[in-house]
Amino acid sequence: MRLFCAIILSLSLLSCGKTKETATTSDTLITSTPDSTKAGKFDYDAQFKLENYLAEQTDTSKVQTIAFDCAVIIYPSPDQIEEMEKAEGEENFATIADDASFYQSQASQIIDSVGIKTVMANKPFLKFTGSKKNWTLDIRKKNLPAWNLILFNKNKSPLVSPTISLTSEMVRTYFDKK
Repeated sequence: MRLFCAIILSLSLLSCGKTKETATTSDTLITSTPDSTKAGKFDYDAQFKLENYLAEQTDTSKVQTIAFDCAVIIYPSPDQIEEMEKAEGEENFATIADDASFYQSQASQIIDSVGIKTVMANKPFLKFTGSKKNWTLDIRKKNLPAWNLILFNKNKSPLVSPTISLTSEMVRTYFDKK
């Protein structure tokens, strides 16, 4: 049942993305199989591929920099909420928002139980400063979920993770906390 809800939630959220002002991001998701989006098939996993978030952004006022190990909780922007309400209707949107909030809350509890700090995303771009590499992610890119979670360990690439399937073991493994 949870998987079914996640798929419905993801489909709903994908239909309501916000376009970006930057010309360096693409609306096309990199999929697991090259023909999946062309054939009209939904690729759930594509929403969680780091490559689909990568962007170049020079306007520092739109970039939140993160240079420490943490989990970034992403909630929809006011524009995304408005778009989802229009597309889904207020009653359906309320159900979607309730489900998404439940899974975000569950993920936050798991992350806290492992002792990882959580941060709320407050800008459309996140710049993760790692020990050897930096990544700039467009978290408001069209076709990506409005509610999301990104794990960041300075010694690894950021990990975009679905909240619905997050486990404490996944968090421990990513952050090397056995």
